[in-house]
Amino acid sequence: MRRSPPLERPRWRWYAAVAMPTPTSRRVALSLPLLGSLCGAIIGLAAFAAIAALWRVGAAHLATSAAEAILLVTLTGMATAVVSAQPARLRRARVPVGRAVPHAWWPPPHDPVPVVAACVGTPIAAGLGAAVWLFH
Repeated sequence: MRRSPPLERPRWRWYAAVAMPTPTSRRVALSLPLLGSLCGAIIGLAAFAAIAALWRVGAAHLATSAAEAILLVTLTGMATAVVSAQPARLRRARVPVGRAVPHAWWPPPHDPVPVVAACVGTPIAAGLGAAVWLFH
């Protein structure tokens, strides 16, 4: 009876791991105003499409009223965000007097809330303004 050779473990090629590193996926981080602008553009296009669909069905009065109401809410929200934005130092946690504060704890020099509100609200207002102008 002939015996088969024992199963051999495949040899690990050490040079493959060194010569060809595995690719890593890199995440792309979008800035907050750009992300807000993209979301605002999508919402603005969706609102314009909804108003256009209402107008096409024959509910022109409802389309105009809805567009004006959504435009009013958008502009009011933008104005509220811009007016109610306080300086960043007033919203931060209190630090004991006389203690050195690390730079990482310092508030940012500008407040991003009004910028993001403007970036989100402007495309929405533009889409609804166009709907009011076209379907009035």
